[in-house]
Parts: sequence; structure tokens; C-alpha cells
Amino acid sequence: MSTWRRRAIQFLPEYRQAIEGSDTPMVLWIELVLRFEDAFVANDQRLLGRFLEYAAWCMSDAAGRLPSQSSTAVACAFYEHLPTHREYWPYFRSWFSPQQFTALIPVFSYHLSDGDMADLKKCYASAS
Repeated sequence: MSTWRRRAIQFLPEYRQAIEGSDTPMVLWIELVLRFEDAFVANDQRLLGRFLEYAAWCMSDAAGRLPSQSSTAVACAFYEHLPTHREYWPYFRSWFSPQQFTALIPVFSYHLSDGDMADLKKCYASAS
């Protein structure tokens, strides 16, 4: 079993069937972004945290030499889309350390206008 799949099952065992049925990390993250949205609507903070932990793992050297299939998948199928949901913005401060947020700015800005990116940065800076 691939490392990305094993780690996904460790972080998100309730999605084992989807994880095992995904041929690539990209296919998996396309599915997981939908499950993340469900967890947000359900206000399941623990589950959201586990999604974010797996996402961070995918962007780390532990997932393979960067860039890796896992890092590309999480950037393109997950992180790029988070800022398109303005309702998520107040949570970014609790979801991402200042270092993570700064490192992800190029990814976060992919679908945002310059003005929206400036607003996201202000929201992050003002969140408590």
C-alpha cells in the first residue's frame, strides 16, 4: 500500500473506502475536499483538524521529495479552493500557523483577485 494511502487511512479512517478506491492522491483530494465541506457544515472541529493534519503531511517532506504527487494534489484540489469559501476565512487563523499561512499564500491566491487576497490577509491578521 502506498504511503499517501496509508497515511490517509491513519488520519481519516472513516473514509477508508474512498481512500482505497482512489487511484492517485489527486483523485483522493478531489473527494476529500467535499468531505471537508461536509465537516465544516456539521461544525466537526476534530474532523476538520484531521483533514488539515493530513493536508499538512501531504505538503511535507514526509510525503516524498517535494514536489510530490501528494503535495501537488493537496495544493491543487484542496488548498487552492479553501479561500474561495469566504465563510472559512475567520477560521484560517486557527487552521494555519503564521508560517503555514505565509507559505500557502501563493496557493491561496490562485483563485482570488488581488483585492480578495488582500482581504483574506486582513481577516487572518485580525482573527483572534
